[in-house]
Amino acid sequence: VLSCSCLPDLREDEDPPCTAENKQVIERQCNVLKSDKFKECHSLVNPDDFIEICIYDMCQYDGMMSALCDIVQVYVDTCKNHGITIKWRNSTFCPLPCPSRSHYKDCVSACPSTCSDIYASSLCEKTEECTEGCECDDNYVLSNGNCVPLSSCGCTDDDNNYYSVSSLWSKSLTSK
Repeated sequence: VLSCSCLPDLREDEDPPCTAENKQVIERQCNVLKSDKFKECHSLVNPDDFIEICIYDMCQYDGMMSALCDIVQVYVDTCKNHGITIKWRNSTFCPLPCPSRSHYKDCVSACPSTCSDIYASSLCEKTEECTEGCECDDNYVLSNGNCVPLSSCGCTDDDNNYYSVSSLWSKSLTSK
């Protein structure tokens, strides 16, 4: 005769660590996933599990907005994997911080213009692909991860090797 006995479940309660009033505010914030902005995706990706995770995480981290933004980003990415693109960020809701001389766009080129290739974004073969991100302001291009004035870019030689202004300046000093 085989006899089995179960041990009691000693795991901590799965309820999020929230005060009653805090939980109401957090639930309202997480329920943004049920709003019209995300409605197009609801039939493909049910937002309920994401909302539950959002509530738990925001309670765990005392209402930290980045927890909300992170779960909304995961939901939006999941929707995108199902072919639905949702424009959801703005200057007041989960703004994406951009470095100086750049700005947020919901669709930036996969091939940004740089000092070494100022026409990269217009010649990019991935033109149908875009992602949200930061884009350099007008008359600025990327150089070593920073947006710099186009006028401060160096030049390329006949073999398409790029030389920064500082390297050209030091070469002109050493060649004299």
